[in-house]
Amino acid sequence: MSSDNFDPQMAYEKLMSATNAVGQKHFIDDPEAYQVNIRPDKSVSPGKFLNDPILPGGYKAHPTTIRAMRKDIFVGGTEVFEDLQFIINCESCKTELDVQFWHFCPYCEAQFPKSRVK
Repeated sequence: MSSDNFDPQMAYEKLMSATNAVGQKHFIDDPEAYQVNIRPDKSVSPGKFLNDPILPGGYKAHPTTIRAMRKDIFVGGTEVFEDLQFIINCESCKTELDVQFWHFCPYCEAQFPKSRVK
C-alpha cells in the first residue's frame, strides 16, 4: 500500500466489498478457515518457521514469533498478499518486514511506529 498508514482490517473490508463489472462480489462472504499447527520451540530462531518432525504438516517456531504473528490472515492467492503488502524496516533491528503478517517485530520484539501502522 502506498499510504503511510496501514490497517489490515480496513484492507480486508475493502477487498471483501469489491465487486466485478456485473456487480457480483469477488470474494465469498463466508470465508473458509484454515488451521495451521505451530508448536513453540525456543531452539528456533525468532522470525523463523521450521517443519515440525513431530506434527506432520505442522511447524515449529520461537514463542516470540508465535506471539508476533497475526492470527487472522486473509488468503486469496498470492496476488492478494501482494495487494496487502506493506513493507517497513524495523526501526530497532532494521529487519525488513511485511506488516500484514505481524503485530510487532518477531526478531527483536519492537513495536511498529504508530505513525506508520494503525
